[in-house]
Amino acid sequence: MRFLALKVPFIKVGGMSQGCGICGIYPRWLRDRATPKNFIAVYGLLGTVQAMAFIYIVVTLTTLEKRFKIPSRTTGLILSGNEISQILSLILTYYGGSGHRPRWIAIGVGLSALSCLVLALPHFLYGPGRDALALTKEYLDQTLLNATTVPQDLAICPRVVKPDHCDEETLLDVSILPRLLVFLSQFILGIGTTLYYGLGQTYLDDNTKKKNTPMLLGFTFALRTVGPAIGFLLGYGCLSLYIDPSLHPVITKKDPRWLGAWWLGWIILGVTMGMFATLIAMFPRKLPTEKDTALETVKKDGSIPLKLHLTVQEQYMKPMEPRKSLETEYIPTMREFPNAMKRLLTNWLLTFNNLSGVFYVLGASAYITFLAKYLEVQYSTSAAGGTVIAGPISLVGMVLGFLLSGLIISKFKPGPRPLLAWNVFVGICFVAGQILFIFLGCSDIGFEGLNLETMQMNLTSNCNIDCNCDGVKYSPVCHVASKITFYSACHAGCRTIINDKEFGNCSCLPLSTFNLENHFGYTTDGDSRDQSIFISDPHSMIFDKVRAGPCTNDCSRPYLLFMVLTCIIQTLACSGKIGNVLVNYRSVEKKDKSFAQGITLMIISLFALIPGPIIYGAIIDSTCLIWEESCGTRGNCWFHHGRNFRYLVNITSAGFSIIGVLFDAAVCYLGKNLDLYGAQECDRRREFIKEDETPRETADGEKKKEMNGNL
Repeated sequence: MRFLALKVPFIKVGGMSQGCGICGIYPRWLRDRATPKNFIAVYGLLGTVQAMAFIYIVVTLTTLEKRFKIPSRTTGLILSGNEISQILSLILTYYGGSGHRPRWIAIGVGLSALSCLVLALPHFLYGPGRDALALTKEYLDQTLLNATTVPQDLAICPRVVKPDHCDEETLLDVSILPRLLVFLSQFILGIGTTLYYGLGQTYLDDNTKKKNTPMLLGFTFALRTVGPAIGFLLGYGCLSLYIDPSLHPVITKKDPRWLGAWWLGWIILGVTMGMFATLIAMFPRKLPTEKDTALETVKKDGSIPLKLHLTVQEQYMKPMEPRKSLETEYIPTMREFPNAMKRLLTNWLLTFNNLSGVFYVLGASAYITFLAKYLEVQYSTSAAGGTVIAGPISLVGMVLGFLLSGLIISKFKPGPRPLLAWNVFVGICFVAGQILFIFLGCSDIGFEGLNLETMQMNLTSNCNIDCNCDGVKYSPVCHVASKITFYSACHAGCRTIINDKEFGNCSCLPLSTFNLENHFGYTTDGDSRDQSIFISDPHSMIFDKVRAGPCTNDCSRPYLLFMVLTCIIQTLACSGKIGNVLVNYRSVEKKDKSFAQGITLMIISLFALIPGPIIYGAIIDSTCLIWEESCGTRGNCWFHHGRNFRYLVNITSAGFSIIGVLFDAAVCYLGKNLDLYGAQECDRRREFIKEDETPRETADGEKKKEMNGNL
């Protein structure tokens, strides 16, 4: 049948409310960009930047601790600001779920951008710090550079106890304000995170076909997982620069005293998030359907096919008549808030699914928050170098897990019982991996004066007692020949500065002249000048030399095994995440979907993300052997008991994960009849459409006959 083309005025179906634009401006070239594909692209890329920010704080955490002298326990408490605000912002998901969700998300992302800039603020207020400046060529203490002013042996071995100076600059280094600014930035970031996760996924689920949700979630999760990989690279690049890039440090990146430009990445992330906030705000309240798009498509000359014209004319020119609907629009009120909360908290399937997530997050918290510290202590990596390798490798596993599981679930649509049983199997594998981590580590490095069994320290011995090294700051040196680390060149009994990285004439070394004489029972004639003549040439004996920085072990083999095992575990763990998300979506009514996401974030934040870093921070601090102390205040830890660190962290993590497996088993039992793919909803809609359109078919047929007769 041939259709006539009639010129009719353009009839707006969805209007500009279903096109892309912002602030009342809807350019023509943007109106047709409001599609699920474009939203997934912007939402996924935004998730990439959000994940970059999350992982960047993990990479730079040890640098922050050393710069502002913060113990790990306090660090865990500071970072909990993110989760505290997620609890308080629960009300935002309650109202935002029925509002203009893309713009609510944009507000959250804008707050996240602000939090990044707040986190960089302490650097501009306090600068790089006195300790960092003292390790540069420009600001190095003149007593160490000019031997004509002060004898070298007095520069290294002061022979008098140095008092602990508590001047204004030292007090600034231990000020509480930087810690408050970090807490504030995390608090603001938590609000943005809640809006992004709580509203974005439900917006996607409501504007796409239910059968496509698993694949789309897998794609967005995978795209979001790219963020940590870039975040690791960003952290590596920034921490490879000295905290003040204009200065020239005299230590290497492997030295634990190295401070990288941690603040630089936050400026980059803040600007990037600000741009994405504008993009996500342009999407409409509801994405247009294929039918809406067809009705709004008009030829350049303004004509549309007669069939389409008649359909539109019948639809919009006939008198309005009441029409039944599956469900009325739900507008939340404060009065309904307690009922909605009670309705979700008494949903046992949702509650058990959330509790399994709580214990899995608790089990993984140490590897998330303190990953950089874990790698530094166990495998002798630098703050930047360790995570830049281990991070992306584990993320490869995460991407594979998300993509493969999303593809398999969308294609084969496994029933709820096998899908949820897979999560139980994944949990068991996760626990097994954590137990294996206990045995993947290096032996503890020898540290002169430390008893690793009793965890007692006595740094004073006969060879350095005359130097009075008690007031010397921690500046480790390594005796390469014996692989023993000393607290400082003073504690090694050194008398000569060879260069800014080497010291000589050290009397406390295992094979030094001093110890050889005592070991074999011979001495010089007692004249100190004779002994000084014997070791006057620092290059004459390699055994009498130490180099700046601690000794390190070759941990390449266990480090490689750790990375491979982590990749495997991440692949399995992420393959079960989509199943958990589907349980949250399908176990509640549609009107409660966004609020259920907010409840999930609240529970995980309250019982996992807040206490997790604090618990592991306390565990890590309990293994510390050497603390930084300034003005009577305990700061960051310089040296940990590696074996105790590894045992306590991994055993605690495995214990939490075992409880998570038990809750997953309960979810598997309760969710055996769950409608994961919206089949029941589709059946109800077919019945509704059939019932609604049957009485209209006769009238429509008569109208068409009459119109054909007129034509």
